[in-house]
Amino acid sequence: MTGRLSKVSSLQAEAVEAVKRFTSRAEEPVLVVTHVNADPDALASSILLSHLLKEMGFSDVDLAFPEGPSRLSRKIMDALNIRLEYLRKPGRKAYSAAAVVDATNGVQLSVFRSPVERAALLLVIDHHAPPGELATRASFPLVREEPATTVLVYQAVEGLSVPLTRELSTLALTGILFDSRRFIRVTPETLRTVARLLELGGNYNLALSLLEEESPYAERVAKLKGALRSHVLNVGGFLVAVSEIGSYEASVARALISLGADVALVASARNGECRLSIRASRSFLEKTGISASRDLASAVARELGGEGGGHDAAGNYKGPCPTNEALRVALTALASKLGVKPKVLK
Repeated sequence: MTGRLSKVSSLQAEAVEAVKRFTSRAEEPVLVVTHVNADPDALASSILLSHLLKEMGFSDVDLAFPEGPSRLSRKIMDALNIRLEYLRKPGRKAYSAAAVVDATNGVQLSVFRSPVERAALLLVIDHHAPPGELATRASFPLVREEPATTVLVYQAVEGLSVPLTRELSTLALTGILFDSRRFIRVTPETLRTVARLLELGGNYNLALSLLEEESPYAERVAKLKGALRSHVLNVGGFLVAVSEIGSYEASVARALISLGADVALVASARNGECRLSIRASRSFLEKTGISASRDLASAVARELGGEGGGHDAAGNYKGPCPTNEALRVALTALASKLGVKPKVLK
């Protein structure tokens, strides 16, 4: 029992230390930002961190959701009656202190990349590995492989004795449930955090129900078209699905993985810019160690310009190039890492 308790206190001590050191040096205004199209884990972890900073005495805290929260996140906020002001794009403020949650690569922050990079003091809290460039240059990085970033932020909240309302506790539950895929990925710390949130009044059944949704018509059409247009190749014994679509490239890539692909490469073109979404199955990652972000998206950016980032299971690229070129470079990089040549399935 003693060993298990010391392990728990180690994570909490690390989270508390990172936040305390950040707040001891931070000057207002403070920027809290997460990745584009914030999902429930990004939503919950960023709102909890903003709440924590305000409870610690900071009055000027700007919360930013680049391009706005996802449709599911907006639904959760409405259902929990969470009303807050947030930024979709930077204003005129200059921030000497910034905190990034659920992201460790600048490309994930879209228009907020510049204000974050200009900040002299940077706190990064994220659960993806390996850490991206923001984590490596952060003044105070807290990057641990937990199923959700919300788990890490909650450790600081609890360790600093900051109270949470029932609504915020339920919000935290949605973040953990979403990114753990309803506990398909779980750690002892995840379960301990969920138990504490329930004790604080978090509504588990409500959180679970809020994550149930039907994709909008346009997204379902995109998924079906993406599947119909996809080419499936055998790359070193792995099934790789390649497709081009007008929008919803990330949703299409996830759908192709759910249909059985080991890797999905889906590109779209909007406003003269190519957007490439790369997804990899957990089995592929475990067998190869090839990262969708580090090994594929970054390789496209190096060859074609633009920006590539993300994490191991999900890489993203955007840049001024034709979609077929981005797909070609990503596929070539994958084949090179596997040491094989792609074969079209017959």
